[in-house]
Amino acid sequence: MLCTPRRIWRLPLPPLAQVHKRPISSLTTVRASRPSSQTRISTPKLQASVSRRASTRRSVPFSSPPQQREQRSRTISLDTNTAIMSPFQSPPPLPQGKDKHHIVVLEGIHAAMPPFSFPHTITVHQRTAPEQVAERIRDATIVIACVVPVTPADMDAAPHLGCLSVMAVGIHWVDKRDCAARNVTVTKCPAGNVDAVSEHFLGLYFASRKRIVQVHERVTQSKEWREKGTLTTLWPTGPPMGCRQEVLAIMGYGTLGKRIAQLARAVGFGEVLVSERKNATAVREGRVSFDEALKRASVIGLCLPKEDDTVDLISEKELKMMRPDALVINVARGGIVNEAALARALREGWIAGAATDVLEIEPAGVGSGPLTPDPAEGEQPVPNLTISSHIAWFTQTTIETYQRLLKEGVEGWVNGTLQESEDTVHTVAVVHNGKIWN
Repeated sequence: MLCTPRRIWRLPLPPLAQVHKRPISSLTTVRASRPSSQTRISTPKLQASVSRRASTRRSVPFSSPPQQREQRSRTISLDTNTAIMSPFQSPPPLPQGKDKHHIVVLEGIHAAMPPFSFPHTITVHQRTAPEQVAERIRDATIVIACVVPVTPADMDAAPHLGCLSVMAVGIHWVDKRDCAARNVTVTKCPAGNVDAVSEHFLGLYFASRKRIVQVHERVTQSKEWREKGTLTTLWPTGPPMGCRQEVLAIMGYGTLGKRIAQLARAVGFGEVLVSERKNATAVREGRVSFDEALKRASVIGLCLPKEDDTVDLISEKELKMMRPDALVINVARGGIVNEAALARALREGWIAGAATDVLEIEPAGVGSGPLTPDPAEGEQPVPNLTISSHIAWFTQTTIETYQRLLKEGVEGWVNGTLQESEDTVHTVAVVHNGKIWN
């Protein structure tokens, strides 16, 4: 009976400068080339598999002619303690005198931290004021933040800092250039809250168009409904529009904007427009100009990042361009809509209403800004306004996603695996190896 020869896998030998060795204990996978597909050797089976297929020097037999041996793929030998690493995948060294990383969490109040699978110590602060940041991060190699800024001045007090992980989608407060210059890696949780925020957008739309909060207040704080028999007078210009009559203009057509458009169509919005950037010299296919979006829309949906060119994107001029029955709904960041201008627009009836999950000053309260006036100081309330306390992201799924992405970012930095090739990094990486990636 003839025995079929066992197939021998050969690993092509890369140039010597690209061969890096690393302990197997921190390795996730080993990849081996083969003629038609890729073989992935998982860590639990690594020793047996490597010793069987690669550790034994299965070189071309010396009985073969020299020319034939040269034409065949060269092989390398792996033992159970080393593996080939990309030149971009080098774990950062620990600070001198330290045998493990130290993690400082600045805002543990938002979500529990995931378990990290590397030696470390961790300090969790439930809340941190901006003036407390420098003192709290001074011994950290890894800082986990959310909303409170970690500034260049704060980093000056943290000589061991190597990774700043933001447990959020928006990172407008991060000085990316400074972090790159310091070789501080920055990670975030991209698209981690898309479902939650898009659903909240619809909630704010219905609350604003149906004036649900105002109706609730009239019912629970007065006898008007009993005395008048109706509260339809809350709409002095007539009945509100339904979804079929609405024209939604989306400003910020990324992952979140696309999801909002999908949900809006699903509930029956009559038309969905995608706005071009403000002051753009050309309008891309499938979009309308910024000014046209303002003039045509009955609902303006803001879901774009806060950057230098989006601060005060909607101010007095833009509000006066809108339809009198328009709603402005902001699920992006505070400061994109000028709050003083919005308060005036609502008091003077330029637009029908507004709803926002974000404010320029957070946490907010009575007297903290133009949209939260203090009656004790003689300030008049802002009508037809609905505010939620930056909780659009808050769902079980978002928390689980944030924890997973945070863990991938932190452990990817510790293990040196965030950069996958010369021009590719893990999706969570914003700044890494001295370069701004997104």
